[in-house]
Amino acid sequence: MEPDISIYRGLLTGYNQAFIIDTETRDRLVAKDPRTADIIKPILRGRDIKRYRAEWAGLWLIDTHNGHSGVPPIAVDDYPAIKSHLDGFYTHLAKRRDRGITPYNLRNCVYHAEFKKEKVFWMHMSPTGRFAYSALELYCNQKAFVMTGADLQYLCAVLNSSLVAWFVRNTAVTTGMGLIQWDKFTVEKIPVPDRSSQMAGLPLLVNRIRSVRAVDQAANTGQFERDINRIVYSLYELTEKEIESVEQQLYR
Repeated sequence: MEPDISIYRGLLTGYNQAFIIDTETRDRLVAKDPRTADIIKPILRGRDIKRYRAEWAGLWLIDTHNGHSGVPPIAVDDYPAIKSHLDGFYTHLAKRRDRGITPYNLRNCVYHAEFKKEKVFWMHMSPTGRFAYSALELYCNQKAFVMTGADLQYLCAVLNSSLVAWFVRNTAVTTGMGLIQWDKFTVEKIPVPDRSSQMAGLPLLVNRIRSVRAVDQAANTGQFERDINRIVYSLYELTEKEIESVEQQLYR
C-alpha cells in the first residue's frame, strides 16, 4: 500500500444500542433540541459497505466524542435531549470498558477527524473485496475499516479488482467459515502498481459505477468493472496467460 495512505479501524462505542440510533429516534431528539443535530452523524455498519458505493441504512451515531485534535470532549449536559436518551442506558454505559471521561463519552479516538475527509471504507470480513469511496462526512463502526490519503478513487478501483481479489484470497487469513479477513495488515501488504498514464481512466470508471448505483444499487455495472479489470491487469503487466490463470482460479 502507498506510504501516503492512512488506515484506521471503525469506531467502537462499547454499547451500540445506546449510541447508534435510527432516523426516527434522531428526528425525535432533534425536535426536542435542534442543537442535537450537531453531534449526530451518519454511520455505516460493515454490511452497509458494498463495492464502490456504501448503502447507508439510515443509522446515526451519537457522537459524544472524548476530544480530538484540539477539539474538547463533548459535554453531554449541553445536550439535554441526548443526555436523557443515554440515561435510559446508563447502567450499561457506566460499566463498559470502552468509554471516555464520563459514561456518556465515547472512547478516545485520535483519528476522529479522518471521517470528515475523502475516504474509502471496506468491510472487515467478506469473501471478496468490498471497497466503497465517499467524499462525505460519514462514520463506520468496528466491523469496517477506513482509508484516507491520496488517489483514493484510483485505489478504490484497484482494490475492487479481480486481480487483488485473487491476491488476497491466496495470502490472507480466513475465518473458520472461509470468509477472508480484510484486516489492516492484509490491505497494507497489497502491492499497488506505480502511477502511470493508464490510471487516469480508473477514477472515471469508479464515478460511473457510483452514479449508476446511486439510482439502483443492484444495477448491472459489469462492463465498467470489466474495464477496470482490464486496466488493472495492464498496470501490473500481466500476460494473457497470467490473466487467464487468475480468472480461472477466481471463477471456476
